[in-house]
Amino acid sequence: MTDTDDLPLKGVRVFELGIAIASPFCGKLMAHFGADVLKIESRMSPDVVRILGSAWLKDREDLAPISSDTSPYVSEMNASKRSVGLELKTEEGKAAALQLLAECDVFLANFGARALAELGFDYDSVAAVNPNIVYVQLPGFGSDETMPYYPFVAWGPNQAPLVGMDDFTGHADDPPAGIATIAPPDYMSALHAAIATITGLEQRETTGEGVHVDISQFETTLALLGPFVMDYDLTGTVYSRIGNRSIWGAPQGVYPCTGNERWIAISATEAEDWTTLRSLVGQAVDPEFDDASIRNADQDRLDEQIAAWTSSFEVEDLAHRLQAAGIAAHVVSTNEDLLHDTHVTSREWYQVAPSNRLGRDVFSGCAVKLSATPGRWTEAGPSMGQHTREILSDVVGLSDEAIDHLISAGGAFEQIEPGMVATRPWNDWIHLLVPGTEDARDL
Repeated sequence: MTDTDDLPLKGVRVFELGIAIASPFCGKLMAHFGADVLKIESRMSPDVVRILGSAWLKDREDLAPISSDTSPYVSEMNASKRSVGLELKTEEGKAAALQLLAECDVFLANFGARALAELGFDYDSVAAVNPNIVYVQLPGFGSDETMPYYPFVAWGPNQAPLVGMDDFTGHADDPPAGIATIAPPDYMSALHAAIATITGLEQRETTGEGVHVDISQFETTLALLGPFVMDYDLTGTVYSRIGNRSIWGAPQGVYPCTGNERWIAISATEAEDWTTLRSLVGQAVDPEFDDASIRNADQDRLDEQIAAWTSSFEVEDLAHRLQAAGIAAHVVSTNEDLLHDTHVTSREWYQVAPSNRLGRDVFSGCAVKLSATPGRWTEAGPSMGQHTREILSDVVGLSDEAIDHLISAGGAFEQIEPGMVATRPWNDWIHLLVPGTEDARDL
C-alpha cells in the first residue's frame, strides 16, 4: 500500500456534493491519489445510491436500518471518502457547510445549476467564504443561465438520446436501443471533471487565485460524437444505427457460438485479415466474398454464412484460434467472464478494503497507474454520516457541545446504529471475486 505522504493529491481537501456517478466518480479518483474527499450527505435528499440498498437485505428486517449503507454503489463510487451528514436546507446545516468550505481546496458538485443557486452554494456564495476555492460544477447544461437548456434538469441516461448517442445504438431495422443501463455520459463528465479539477488547482498554484470551472455534461457527451458531427457539416453524411458493423469494411460483427448466449466478436475488414480468415472458414463462405466490394455490399448474407460457421465452435476455442492467426477476435464477455478474466485479475482491478458497516467490501479499482505513486484505498465506502463529528471537530473546530447542538437542531446527523455490522453473501467465497483474498470462514 502506498504511503499517503507520497501521493500527488496529498493535502487537497474536497467538498463533494455528489449524486449517483458524475461527481462521485471524479471524487473517488481524487481520493485514490490522496485527496481528503468529504462527501456531504443528506437524509432529507439522499444520494440515489443510498436509496438502492442491496437485494440480499429484502428478507432481513433486522438490518433495515442500515440498508442505505449496503448498496454496492456506495463503495463503487465512494471508496476512501469520508461521509459528513449535513442538511443544507436548514440554516444551521448551511452555516456549518460554509464553515467547512472555508477549509477546503475544491468544491465539486453535479447538482443542477439552479439547485446549487437555490441552496446558496453557487460560485459567488462559496467564493465569498473561500476566495481561493477551485469550484468545479458539472450540471447537465452548464451554469450560464442565458443558455437555452439552462432550465433543464438531466440524468445520465437521458443525456445519451439528447446528444444523439442512442441514434447510433442498435440495429438498422430496429428503433434506437438506448444505453440506459450504463450511462456513459456520467463517466465521461466525471473524467472531464477530474482533469478540470487538477487544472484548476494548477492555475491556483500559478496565480494564487481561485477559479470557477463550469462543465456541461451535455458537451462532454457530445464530444464523443465529434467526428460524425463534423462529417455531416463537411459532407452532409448522416450516420445512424449499423448494429455491430463497421462503416469502413466487412466483416465486422458479433456471431453465435455453441452454448446459451455465447458470442464472438470478429473484425477482418482489411484485405490481409480477410485472406487469413478465408483460410480458416474455407468453403463455409462463398468465393464471391473474396471481392471486398461484394463483402461491403452484401453484409447480411456474409454475416449469415460466417454465423453458420462460428456456431459450431466453443467460443473460447474459436477466439484462441482466430487470435493465434492474427485476426481481431474476442469472446463477448459476460459479467462472469470478466470476474475470471486473467488480465483483469492480474491488474488487480477488483479491490477489497475495510468497511465500517460490512467488515470489508469489494469495488472496482483505478485504471490510472502512476509508477511511483500508484494510489491507495484506505477503506471502502463510508456509512452515511460516519465521519460527521470527526470532520466538524478536526476540520471546522467545533466543540462537542456545538456539534451536539447542531445535531439536535437538525442541521447535521451522525451514523445510525454504529455497532450494527452485516456481511455480504460473498464473504465466505470472496476468493472467487478477488483471487488471493481469504474467505471469511478461513480467517
